[in-house]
Amino acid sequence: MGRADAVDTVIRILKGAVHAKASDIHLRAGSAPQVRIDDELCPLEHPPLTPAVIEAGVRALAQYARVPPEKLDRLQVDFSCVVPDVGRFRAHCYRQGGSQAVVLRCIPSEIPDFAKLRLPRVIKRIAGLRDGLLIVTGATRNGKSTTIASVLDYINRHEPRHVITLEDPIEYVFEDNVASFSQREVGRDLNSMQDGLESALRADPDIVFIGEVRTPAEFDVALHAAESGRLVVTTLHSGDCIRAISRMVHFYPADQRDSVRQRLADNLAAIIAQRLVPKRGGRSRILVTEVLTRSPTVQDCVRDPARLRALPAALDKASHEYGSHSFDQQLVRMVRDGLISLDTAKGVANSPSDLVRTLKVTR
Repeated sequence: MGRADAVDTVIRILKGAVHAKASDIHLRAGSAPQVRIDDELCPLEHPPLTPAVIEAGVRALAQYARVPPEKLDRLQVDFSCVVPDVGRFRAHCYRQGGSQAVVLRCIPSEIPDFAKLRLPRVIKRIAGLRDGLLIVTGATRNGKSTTIASVLDYINRHEPRHVITLEDPIEYVFEDNVASFSQREVGRDLNSMQDGLESALRADPDIVFIGEVRTPAEFDVALHAAESGRLVVTTLHSGDCIRAISRMVHFYPADQRDSVRQRLADNLAAIIAQRLVPKRGGRSRILVTEVLTRSPTVQDCVRDPARLRALPAALDKASHEYGSHSFDQQLVRMVRDGLISLDTAKGVANSPSDLVRTLKVTR
């Protein structure tokens, strides 16, 4: 098979995956292509891919992304690209068994709004925040990037603000509307995330979006940016709001944690934790959120590690005044509305017994 035929093979796979509404595409030498649909990884009816096909496909995708050839010689590389008449993808290329492999995340061309994502009403108020730290947290493949894109798109349509994004690589592309966007990519526009964070503060930003904070040094710069009066938006991998706070605190050595708790209490604007769970009566998944917004009680819980476990109760009590809510509160509503089954709710609830008790009392 020639190079052109190999590239055509990869493009056909991508087209089919987009048509099937796959979220991810896995291409490995010696295996048939696999796609992830509704969180299930499924092999395609396709002959095993050869190393030559993978290599040619990766080179073609990298050309669309204008990735320098020397960057492709690394053992692993990330980039995003637009394939004409197919779609936009985030690519992670790596080596396994001595040959090239790639996983592609399909990035929708349209950014869904709050209603389509079923985000709670409080998100609109969160999108209007002027300063502080906004964390979107959850496990991989639970829609964090899409939620943030929806928030930034809302800002773009309503707020005359300068937004700087620092990503590795860039996923959603924003065209200026009411807001002004400067989108910077690690390896293309900046040497490292930390360098980008430090330089972003000199570019008169109102909002800084960091694709993901991975190191203590990066987080400290992000927190400093929030302390300087900007809104800083970023993601973490943690299961809920309590775990997100704990992870942020544990970025620091033990002798600095009391002071960082104070800094977080003063600057944490909101946390949006999310999980995608199976929808009742279908294969699709539906978003469940836990939202923490700043309040005097929340600030006290963040400052005092002994009170952190009281945070779920604080979320429940603050639902009307501050718009906060726990996972279990939303799961109860979704079971009542027939959106998810009781078994699904119990499987993801923080306290399944309390959830069942609440449903029995309210029936």
